[in-house]
Amino acid sequence: MRLSLQVRISIGQGDKLILAFSNGYLCVTPTMTDHTSRPAWNDRLVDILRSRATLMFLVGLLLGWLIFANHGESETLMVTVHNDSPVLIEAIWFDFSHGHRQSSLYEGQIRSGESRLVALNHPPGAGFNMKVRYVDGITQEFCANRGVREWAQEVRLYR
Repeated sequence: MRLSLQVRISIGQGDKLILAFSNGYLCVTPTMTDHTSRPAWNDRLVDILRSRATLMFLVGLLLGWLIFANHGESETLMVTVHNDSPVLIEAIWFDFSHGHRQSSLYEGQIRSGESRLVALNHPPGAGFNMKVRYVDGITQEFCANRGVREWAQEVRLYR
């Protein structure tokens, strides 16, 4: 009578030990997997993200953004137009340019004693052209606020 027994034991990641008993002899055979194969792309990605160098790179990126980024609102020239005349302003045209940019803006009616806040994409100090038409047909054209360096400016209109 022949007696045979074989036992497989896992001892590590993919490594196995085979114990075989046959005809009174015990045979131990280790089997190992090939560790030279390349890991999958997602395993490599996880290893990269866990590395200390990646952590330091991300911390540096965050600090650079916090220190050097412009977190405030974009620099917009805010002009408050006051109608100090006794007549209704029918329309106001703003014309302004700087560098290679040229823009025009139209504002509607402003009653006597009222004011209106207008945002211009224009640097302060360069001035801007205004054309004001009153309800009785009279128009005024002028360059406003040349040399005024504040980002919040006022223009008072009167006749």
